[in-house]
Amino acid sequence: MTRGPAGYGRYNDDPRHVGCPRAKSDMTPCIARDGHLALAGDPPADCVGCGQAPGPLLRQLSGVYPPARDRAEGTAAADPETCADLLTELVREATEPARAA
Repeated sequence: MTRGPAGYGRYNDDPRHVGCPRAKSDMTPCIARDGHLALAGDPPADCVGCGQAPGPLLRQLSGVYPPARDRAEGTAAADPETCADLLTELVREATEPARAA
């Protein structure tokens, strides 16, 4: 897997598939690639795959991926579904094969 910001990356054999550094496997549901659909709990608040809340993961990505800073500012306190969907969007952007070094 080619790694990018915060350990997220793309698989060499399937560059459309986003890899998460906390995923137990590439088949594990993950908010980094599945957004709010991978949230668990009642109400849904944490990633079903790793148990992390999307707000802190969004802040972590914003710390190492400058384009995410402005877009994520103030969002980390938003509801988990909004944070999860923004995290998905930013991870996909940050790990685009043309941008990943």
